[in-house]
Amino acid sequence: MSWRRWGAVCGLTVGMGLGVLQGMAEPVSFSREVAPILDRSCVACHQPSKLKGKLDLSSFSALSAGGKHGAAVTARKPDTSRLLTQVRGPKPEMPPEGKPLTEPEVAVIERWIAEGAVDDSASATAANREPIRYEDRPVISSLAWSPDGTRLAVPGNGEVFLFDARTWELERRLRGEGSRVESVQFSPDGNRLAVAAGTPSRFGEIQIWDIKSGALERAVRVGPDSVFGLAWSPDGMRVAVGGADRTLRMIEVSSGRELIRFDQHTDWVLGACFTGDGSKLISAGRDRSMKLIESGSGRLIDEICRPNEPLLAALVRPGTELVAAVGGEYRIRVYRAKPRSDTQDANADPNYVREYDGFDGGMTSAAYSRDGMWIATAGASTGEVRVHEAENGSRKATLRGHDGVVFGLAFNPDGTWLATAGYEGLVRVYDWKREVLLTVLSPVPPPIASKEGPSGEARKHQE
Repeated sequence: MSWRRWGAVCGLTVGMGLGVLQGMAEPVSFSREVAPILDRSCVACHQPSKLKGKLDLSSFSALSAGGKHGAAVTARKPDTSRLLTQVRGPKPEMPPEGKPLTEPEVAVIERWIAEGAVDDSASATAANREPIRYEDRPVISSLAWSPDGTRLAVPGNGEVFLFDARTWELERRLRGEGSRVESVQFSPDGNRLAVAAGTPSRFGEIQIWDIKSGALERAVRVGPDSVFGLAWSPDGMRVAVGGADRTLRMIEVSSGRELIRFDQHTDWVLGACFTGDGSKLISAGRDRSMKLIESGSGRLIDEICRPNEPLLAALVRPGTELVAAVGGEYRIRVYRAKPRSDTQDANADPNYVREYDGFDGGMTSAAYSRDGMWIATAGASTGEVRVHEAENGSRKATLRGHDGVVFGLAFNPDGTWLATAGYEGLVRVYDWKREVLLTVLSPVPPPIASKEGPSGEARKHQE
C-alpha cells in the first residue's frame, strides 16, 4: 500500500474515531459551561442595568429574547448565530474591551448551539448533585416554616436543608447552582419553596423547588449579583426579590418570565414584600428609602417614609395596611403602606405609626407572626431576640443564648414557636411565650454536627 493511500486510510480512521468520541461525549451544559463564559466576558455590558444593543446575557431566558438586532442564538445553526459570530475570528467584535474569548471557549459556545442550544439550568441544579461537605457550620441567613407547620427550611452554603418539624429529622437537601442562599420562602399553598440565591458579583438566581418530589422546577438568573428579601405574591403566581444591582424584580413563577424590573433605587435593594391584596409591591434599600410600587405595571406610586437610615427589610403586617421598615442602624419603624400626603416639610413623616425597641449596633432581622399579633426582632452584637406585641410595641419575651448575630427569625403558623438562627450556624426553636428552648438543630451533616456545642436536654444534633 502506498504511503498516500496509507495516510488516507489513517486519516479516515482517525476522523471516524473522533466522530464516535464526539457522539459519545456529554452534551455541553449551558449552566455549567456556557453561562460562566458569558458571566466572565459578556455580562458586564449585557445585563439589565447596562443593556448594550438591548441584549441581556445574564440568563438563558434573557438570551433567548434576543436584542435590537434580533435573535442572538439560532439552535443548531452556529454559523448564523450572532452570539457566536461576534466572539470568534482573529479580530472578534466582542468583547470590545479586555481579552477576547479563547479558542476553547468559542468552541464550547459553538458546540452548544450546534447541539440545540438547550437550557439545562434546572437539571444542572437538581437535588442529586454531589453533596456539599462542610468544614464549619454555615452562617444561616433566613428561616421559613411551611404554611401547615410540618417543615422548616434552613439555608446552607448554596443549598437549603428541609427539616420535618414533627420529628426534627433532616428530610431533604436542596442544592442549587449559586454559592450562597440569602432568603427562603414557602409558597402560600406550601407546595413550593422559593430560594433567593446566587454567587456575589456573578449572578443572582431565583429557584423554585417542588416540596413533595424535591425537584427543581425552575431556576431563573436575575442579574449580575446577589439577590435578597424574597417574597411570594398572595396568589402564589409571582415572586419578587431585591438585588445588589439596585433593582427590584418580579418574575412569573410558571414561566420564569420577568414581569417587572424596577430600578429607581440608588443602592442595594435588600427587602421586598407584597401588600395583602397583591396589588402593590414595597421595596426597601440601603439608600434609606422604602418605595410603594404598582405590582401590575411596575410604576412608582410614592415614597412611604422619609429617609432615616439604611433599610434591611420591609415587612407587611398580616391583615393590615401597615409595613415595618427594618433599620440597619437602630430600630424598626412602622408605617402606613400608602402614598405620603402632600407636604413641603422635608422632615415630615406623615405615614409614621410607631416603633419598637432598638438595638445598639443596629437591627439584623424581624418577623411577624402569621396572625399579625406579634413581631420578633434581633439586633447586631447582642445575640438577643425580642418579641413584641405588634399593636402597641410592648415587649413580651426576651430570648437569650445565641452565640453571635441572629439573621433568621420565623414564627410557626400558630405563633406558639419561634425559630432563630444566624452566625453560629445553629437553629434554635423556642416556646417563646414561656421563654423555653425546645430544641437546637445543627443542619450540617457529620463531622460538624457531632462537634461539642451548647449543652442541655434541649440540644438535638442532626446526623
